[in-house]
Amino acid sequence: MRTILPLDFRYPYEEFSDHIKAMRTVRQWEYTSRFGTLGTAQTSRANSARVVEYFSDTYVEPREAVCKVELFLSIYDYLGRHAAMFVRKGLMENVEGSLFSVEPCLLRAVHHVFTTVPIPERVDPKKVLTLANAFQQFE
Repeated sequence: MRTILPLDFRYPYEEFSDHIKAMRTVRQWEYTSRFGTLGTAQTSRANSARVVEYFSDTYVEPREAVCKVELFLSIYDYLGRHAAMFVRKGLMENVEGSLFSVEPCLLRAVHHVFTTVPIPERVDPKKVLTLANAFQQFE
């Protein structure tokens, strides 16, 4: 599958965090220049189109945009696939339909795994929880 980002495209946590904050606005976009009218649909496909548009507009270098959008969406996918466990452990909360509130320590842990491990999708979520708990000690 995917490996970690090429060395020429660093993706620090602060940059990732800024992208998460931007998603509050991006989720509301009803039109994109690349994919056309999306309306108010909040499907996975529509939201992915919005994210791709956002990253394409954010970065001058197309390869960087593609690498970072892939990483960003992979992190979201990982959180979604393991949401039940993260919710049980109190690090995620379902706030509205398919929207979740994620504790910063968990975001930092998943981001760390996805920017340092060759095949992060295979990392046991229990290890991510351990890392999140360690990060929580420093918040």
